[in-house]
Amino acid sequence: ITIIYDTMWNGTRRMAEAIAEGIKNKDKDVTIKLFNSAKRDKNDIITEVFKSKMILVGSSTINNGILSSVAGLLEMIKGLKFTDKKAAAFGSYGWSGESVKIITEELKECKFEVVSEGIKELWNPDEDALNRCREWAESLV
Repeated sequence: ITIIYDTMWNGTRRMAEAIAEGIKNKDKDVTIKLFNSAKRDKNDIITEVFKSKMILVGSSTINNGILSSVAGLLEMIKGLKFTDKKAAAFGSYGWSGESVKIITEELKECKFEVVSEGIKELWNPDEDALNRCREWAESLV
């Protein structure tokens, strides 16, 4: 499973890490790779998407949208026309929280099988929010 995210104030990063923990709690044999799309080479991320059966994509909501590194990566993925892959979205937000809906729509346009409505958490997630992320991840595996 490849987990791709970008974050403004580390809320989405903390969600990604909790999601990875939840997946490991459910199945220790699953290989999980986490990528901050703003800091990692896009080609390395695309290679992992190619190898993965499932990707989870997260972004903070910014100006009613998603962060540019995630948007750019989703655009690249769409052009590559991957098949037989599952996906879901997650993200943190301060006011409006559109990122999960936007990413979900993009994943559908990429022809991924979207397996969840996604999960979003307000601001910098507290322990209860991180537990919800872990439980959400366990439900995906």
